[in-house]
Amino acid sequence: MRIRLDLAYDGGRFHGWATQPGLRTVQGELTAAIERVLRVPQPRVVVAGRTDTGVHALGQVCHVDLPGPAWPGGATAARRLNAVLPDDVSVRTAEVAPAGFDARFSAL
Repeated sequence: MRIRLDLAYDGGRFHGWATQPGLRTVQGELTAAIERVLRVPQPRVVVAGRTDTGVHALGQVCHVDLPGPAWPGGATAARRLNAVLPDDVSVRTAEVAPAGFDARFSAL
């Protein structure tokens, strides 16, 4: 099941989007939250476009593929993820993606 997440974040304390060993990144924080809340080991989070160090986002789109039983529903998933994410990252919406959706290639 493919899930679309719309995110907002203050990039001031991040070293960009992409996971980097030993550095705090948006992808690293989101991946850890998905692992913890949805109990999905090493989820592959695909983003519409990576951001650099210090760059903010109000509507960053990403997707993650989850096994069906891991999905608690949109509002519940967003609330649970936000409860464990740091204050400078927020899941604005979480929903089942339409067929064929890809955060990277479906961007407008």
